[in-house]
Amino acid sequence: MNASSGQTMVVGVDGSPAARGAAVWASALASCTGTPLRLVHALPEPLYRVSDVTAMGQAPAIAQARKVGEMMLGEATTAVRLRFPDLDVRTDLVPGPTAPALTACGAAATMIVVGADDPRGVGALATGSTAIHLVKHSTCPITVWRGQPGTLPDHRPVVVGVDPSGSSAAAVLSAFEFAHLCHTPVIAVYGWSTRHSAGDVTIPLLVDWEALDESERAVLAAQLAEAKRRYPDVAVTAVVEPKNPAQLITDQAADAQLVVVGSHGRGRFTGAILGSVSQHLLHHSPGPIMIHRGAHHGNP
Repeated sequence: MNASSGQTMVVGVDGSPAARGAAVWASALASCTGTPLRLVHALPEPLYRVSDVTAMGQAPAIAQARKVGEMMLGEATTAVRLRFPDLDVRTDLVPGPTAPALTACGAAATMIVVGADDPRGVGALATGSTAIHLVKHSTCPITVWRGQPGTLPDHRPVVVGVDPSGSSAAAVLSAFEFAHLCHTPVIAVYGWSTRHSAGDVTIPLLVDWEALDESERAVLAAQLAEAKRRYPDVAVTAVVEPKNPAQLITDQAADAQLVVVGSHGRGRFTGAILGSVSQHLLHHSPGPIMIHRGAHHGNP
């Protein structure tokens, strides 16, 4: 999450309370890391994918859409500046659709943040499809923020899902970095299966479960070693259970301020993260979820 030269933190703005909440939440991180905040509103696609003749006829609608977009960006900017008056805030109106537009804007970003309503609400599916597009096509972390407008990072723990294959390494580092910035602990969650990945063979009943648990905890410790070296001040609690990872992470998310997962974990971590865990969390996590794809942007 630390900024390199020229990088910004991108927030999608659509005029909703959730989007304004996401902007305020992201501004707290941007302020901590010295990263400029870029608020982006995507204009409706049908208003610009037309012929020149049609565009002339739709000029009033295009002007109105731009006016509304500028108003939304202004409201989000005001909400941010009330909390962080010295933050470098930039605004952009860009051609839609939203997901590809945010992906393009986030090409050199430290993170893309989008707001979401209650995961049980009718807007959850639309938000989920946007987030999935962003995860598949973006190289920076994607955070789907939900919560009470005005909520800032606090001292509640950060939950991170850990995959034994190492594909969650970037997610683990970001979780520890966030915890370091917010002076909060990390809960590292590792759900392992009672079925071997090769041939999907069930582990025999006559097995030393205590030894198996110890072995799995050793796997988790190895995956956390680098993050603990970089952020020795962060307290860590390990949760290791023979349980579905998606449900195990969701259980721990109830009292957390942020959940962080990777996007392509495989192996004993049941199924692909994006397919089983991330999608489950997009629709069931009560708070923000950060999904990682690609390399970590933090300092070594």
